Amino acid sequence: MSSLLNQEQTVRARKNYCVLMQHLASVGNAPVALAVGCDEATISRMKPEKFEQFCQILAVLGLKVVPNEMRCFNQRDIEAIFHQAKRWMEHVQNVDQLEEE
Repeated sequence: MSSLLNQEQTVRARKNYCVLMQHLASVGNAPVALAVGCDEATISRMKPEKFEQFCQILAVLGLKVVPNEMRCFNQRDIEAIFHQAKRWMEHVQNVDQLEEE
């Protein structure tokens, strides 16, 4: 992928492309082509250059490709939850304290 992306965007674009290609390989070109209304050959021709370019665009926009079953969370939210959990656990000395009183 030769472009003017910064290093972080280049890494993200490559990861996006890998995920896209892995899932396309598992599904196949035909169902994708049918769903978007084009020939299977069109999907094949798009693979190298157009899909890489699409993944670069996503990276520049700060987006990433993830499977449907994945969930994304805000890092600050997760850090806050971990912080609170650690603080609470500092006060727990044994399992008996976990029982409701």
